[in-house]
Amino acid sequence: MNPIHLTIGTYTQGSDPDRGIVHATLAADGSSIEAYAVTPFADPSWVVRGPDGRTFYAVSEATEGGVGSFAGGASDGALRQLSVHPSGGAEPCHATLFNGGAHLAVANYTSGSLSVHPVGADGSVGARTCVVQHGGTGPDTDRQAGPHAHMVTPDPDGRFLLAIDLGNDSIFGYELLAETGVLHEVARSRMRPGFGPRHLAFHPDGGHAYVIGELGFGVAVCTYDPRRAEFSVLGEVPVLENGVPGEDFPSGICVSPDGRFLYAAARGRDTIRVFSLAAGADRPEIVATVPTGGSWPREIALSPDGSLLLSANQHGDSVTVFRLDADTGIPRPTGARLSVPSPTCLVMA
Repeated sequence: MNPIHLTIGTYTQGSDPDRGIVHATLAADGSSIEAYAVTPFADPSWVVRGPDGRTFYAVSEATEGGVGSFAGGASDGALRQLSVHPSGGAEPCHATLFNGGAHLAVANYTSGSLSVHPVGADGSVGARTCVVQHGGTGPDTDRQAGPHAHMVTPDPDGRFLLAIDLGNDSIFGYELLAETGVLHEVARSRMRPGFGPRHLAFHPDGGHAYVIGELGFGVAVCTYDPRRAEFSVLGEVPVLENGVPGEDFPSGICVSPDGRFLYAAARGRDTIRVFSLAAGADRPEIVATVPTGGSWPREIALSPDGSLLLSANQHGDSVTVFRLDADTGIPRPTGARLSVPSPTCLVMA
């Protein structure tokens, strides 16, 4: 079996030429993982792979945030930088391609805003065409004193752009005016106050979604209306029992490609909670809680075939590899581990 190409976003603590976007290979059975190149870029905390497999986009989560585009072909295995532009907001933390790959949207965490950038024929990202500023607050006076856009993603049909905001407990739905590159708000779905939505993952049926609450210690189980870009919360399941504010922070979430299992990570406890969806997409049932084998799992991700799960352990400076049990969905460590300074994002192909 061919190895999996793994791209890792990181925090670089400045413009260190030896740190940036890390490139690695992962054995298809998860038995080994090895880095082979680094593309220098300051704080590329989120990385997006283009549809051609050779173009990548990364946010630069610096105080004056930016977004860069990169292409393969460097002689040392690293990427070649195509362009860099300001994101229009502070500390961009997430990005996504949408509109058939013709635009890139960026979530600026600290300023609580979104920006849109056109993507050229050569894959390069251009100057922003709009910035949308969120407003509102939440009951957590420390973390929700203002809006904090934490994720942007197309909906399953690719019609709407969805933006998850931790600061105001909301998920926004937008349509893009493609001719101008401007976003138009069409919906706002509200989570319970203080939930602090961070990321979401859709079930393969497209009608259910799971939203992880960084402040609420749980996963909100939702239905999704693709005609209106609206979410309805059916209930919550715990990522942590007795979570401690300021110490425990739920983070990554993903659903197996076959829709049988849901995974949610938590920093502080450094665990992954496994849920079975055998009873239905709207009824997750707790199966197990598994240690990540590293400190502060900022992100978890599944291999394309759904057989492996990786954890980016930010404070542990490591990526750990698990093989998923085909019957129970429980992750079992393969023993493979990659040393990476402050990993934050995992992209596999």
